[in-house]
Amino acid sequence: MPLAVLAWVLAVLLGLAAVIGTVWVLTRDVFDPRSAPTQSPAQGTTASAPGPSPSEASTSPDPSPTPSEPPPAPTSTVVAVQSAASGRCLDVPGGGAVDGAALQIYDCTGAAGQQWTASTSGELRTLGSMCLDDPSGGAPGTAVTVWTCHGGANQQWVPQADGTVRNVATSLCLDVSGAATDNGTPVIVYDCHAGDNQRWSTSG
Repeated sequence: MPLAVLAWVLAVLLGLAAVIGTVWVLTRDVFDPRSAPTQSPAQGTTASAPGPSPSEASTSPDPSPTPSEPPPAPTSTVVAVQSAASGRCLDVPGGGAVDGAALQIYDCTGAAGQQWTASTSGELRTLGSMCLDDPSGGAPGTAVTVWTCHGGANQQWVPQADGTVRNVATSLCLDVSGAATDNGTPVIVYDCHAGDNQRWSTSG
């Protein structure tokens, strides 16, 4: 082989070797994981923040409602029941809490036997456990009494717009006998006519 051709072949081989070596070095640098640059959390992907500590976690409100205070019970107002005709008061003679005691009108003194309270069921109560009672069974002119409260219709009374007070059981009205105005006049039940002796008012 001529010397010039041999030299040329060697030169080509050396050039190829140099190119292959360069390519190999570059490839190693690119794909070698040890040469890959690392990024700090501040420069690259942000690391997920840790969850809140128990002391930092928000607490949800108690789902159960706070019980409210019960409303206060209504207080009963003590009143005197006065006849429109005389201004005198419905009175239990002597203030005796005795079943069957007949009522009268008398000067208003504020005595225990003149203090009345209305219950939610329409009773007129006095002297603790006694109620205004219509024992007539529907017979006009019968004296009203006090009797131990039992909730019967004959112990339930309904004030009317005209000032009369009507018994639920008999539909008779509370009446001052004979339209008299004197102390001690009996109080009865009678057919309703709205006269002055059947009209009543209350005062505290």
